[in-house]
Amino acid sequence: MRALALRPLWICLLLALVARLVFAFCLFPILQQRWHLREDGDGYGVIAESIRDRQYTDITRGPVYPMFVAVAGSPSVVKFLQSLLDTVTCWLVFLLAGRNWKAAALWAVYPFAIWRVAFINKEVVLTLLVVAYVFMQLMALRRGKFWQWLAAGGLLALVNLCKPTFLAWPLVVLAIALLHRVPFSRVAALAVAMVVVVAPWTWRNYTVTNGAFLPVATEQGGMTTFIGNYQPTLGLWEGPVKSVWMLAVAEIRLQHPDASVVELDRVYYVAALEQVMRNPLQAAGMFVRKCGRFWFLSAARREQVISFAIQIAYLAMLGIGLWRRWPWEAETVLVLALIAYVMLIHALSYADMRFSLPVMPLVCAWAVAAFQTKSRSTDATVSAAR
Repeated sequence: MRALALRPLWICLLLALVARLVFAFCLFPILQQRWHLREDGDGYGVIAESIRDRQYTDITRGPVYPMFVAVAGSPSVVKFLQSLLDTVTCWLVFLLAGRNWKAAALWAVYPFAIWRVAFINKEVVLTLLVVAYVFMQLMALRRGKFWQWLAAGGLLALVNLCKPTFLAWPLVVLAIALLHRVPFSRVAALAVAMVVVVAPWTWRNYTVTNGAFLPVATEQGGMTTFIGNYQPTLGLWEGPVKSVWMLAVAEIRLQHPDASVVELDRVYYVAALEQVMRNPLQAAGMFVRKCGRFWFLSAARREQVISFAIQIAYLAMLGIGLWRRWPWEAETVLVLALIAYVMLIHALSYADMRFSLPVMPLVCAWAVAAFQTKSRSTDATVSAAR
């Protein structure tokens, strides 16, 4: 009986894996030529090569994904492994949704998850780590065991070592914990575990940069934040405006010829703040638009109508699912807070649809309540953390 009950899940996992492999190795090469796509636009292959040559001094990217690419060795192996990892994410979505195969199906056929496995960038690995962290965090929140909070902290550290935009997230967890009367010692365990895992890499950066404090990596965050808040281009990356912000970026670089990578990154942050202060009203309008871009608009603006239709369908199911789950328990509040946290971080810096991928499994897991009665949806919230 148990094997029969799990049959839909196995079908979803098989579908997820096959769809990703077919796209990565059969369809993507065709689209790559037609649309002039860059397989490794972030330069991870070069960083991975420096790791294999034992000359790894890069501080612009977190270490998790470059090491993953270095171990994989070739782009083909990276894509194959990413297809497997995203299938694991599909399984975790099933668990998060209270063992509901429909949530796994939503992720298995999600087009932008399938799309992303064909590229050499961190989103697939980051998404898996975020979902694994959320799964452990919900277990810790529900059961309250000390080791679960420590494990959640360790997973959160790996998330930050992949992309350090979650370093402030424990503050949000603290607020949610206090509202739901969770002992402070548990949140402290989360934060301490995260710091302990991240600290060795922080020390490595301190050594490499000759004394600069850099917890994980710059991720070119300063430059990206400047571009996202550059008012003459309305924070857009691609299109006719690209040459405009490239000129502005080059001008800042020329004004600070002796600045280190870390110093220049902070100069860009200051320049971004100057853009905001120059016209706060326009900056507020750009912030709102970037919240929309986070969900609906890719940097290259390809197939905008289809993209919008897909995203609005998933978000509509999430809205119905949340309505059916009302009143929300601590687990749902935490998941919604994480989704909002990621969106707002990118709305403050630079946003496009690519950056919503790590939270879309959470959308799938909570959207599945749209297919259930209100009482069963509430039960699923409880069982997701068991």
